[in-house]
Amino acid sequence: MSGNSTRPLDIYWYLPTHGDGPYLGTDERHRPATFGYLKEIAQAADRLGFKGVLLPTGTRCEDAWIVAAGLIPLTERLKFLVALRPGSGTPALFARHAATLDRISGGRVLLNV
Repeated sequence: MSGNSTRPLDIYWYLPTHGDGPYLGTDERHRPATFGYLKEIAQAADRLGFKGVLLPTGTRCEDAWIVAAGLIPLTERLKFLVALRPGSGTPALFARHAATLDRISGGRVLLNV
């Protein structure tokens, strides 16, 4: 690849599916991950031209697949980078989820393994 590439930089935002707040590692002034709050973030990221959003996975996070499925019809171009944790499901199940979500979203699903 030459140093004169004009390919734009893809910038993704983060959906705090575990909640949000100004202080890491504490519940002080914690904002819960309500669907309304996540919808506001996704729609703002879509409107502002972000390429996509990362949906994390973890014990305190809402399910990334379900959140993505709920938000896809509420956005227009935004891609959903769904985090997977190997061992938390089978490859066949992940493939089925990804294929279905990708079809119903018109190709707006990405995976973060």
